[in-house]
Amino acid sequence: MLHPTSKGIIDGRIIGLNNSIHITSYILNNGRENLKVPDYYSSPGVEYYIGFGTGYELGQKIRKLLEQDTSSKMLLNEKIKCLTFLLEKQEICREDVTQSFLDNIKYWDEFDIPLNIINEIKILLEENKIQRSVDKLFSYFKDNFRLKPLMQFYEVRNQLKKIREQKKKNKEYLISERLEKIKAEMYYWIDGNKQKITNNNL
Repeated sequence: MLHPTSKGIIDGRIIGLNNSIHITSYILNNGRENLKVPDYYSSPGVEYYIGFGTGYELGQKIRKLLEQDTSSKMLLNEKIKCLTFLLEKQEICREDVTQSFLDNIKYWDEFDIPLNIINEIKILLEENKIQRSVDKLFSYFKDNFRLKPLMQFYEVRNQLKKIREQKKKNKEYLISERLEKIKAEMYYWIDGNKQKITNNNL
């Protein structure tokens, strides 16, 4: 469980990123009582509010950075949506890679996958190693700051996770058909990219 101040910073950063107004105006417009202090904190919420204020200002600074960025042709609302996704998922895995992604905004909208990665994934799929194929593509997007495809591909990874969890709960649960759908999704991702590579080489 996160310390109240840390949780406040995380929440404030996301809300600050998604708002163009100063924190004072935000509080006046929304009221402090609308800030949802997690139920598991027994204190009145002072530490959370302090963290929220700090986080909100950080979010505003990041928003300004995105507004001034010229390295990517993405619209501001797209950049904010992608970065919000990253900030939300980081809270779950407790890994802060925000700065490294902010240093590489120009790659956020790139969907191209190298041919060697495509071929490696195809081999894994042919061997029915679906989990490994999903992990490989997810890692490629993450390690190379492809934030927009990472956000879109996350749903495929999440579907596979849910299938595994259902199987653990119920050994009789049939997963073959659902795994085939995941496999088809993987081929959609890599075949689309392979076609782009082929067209570019013509």
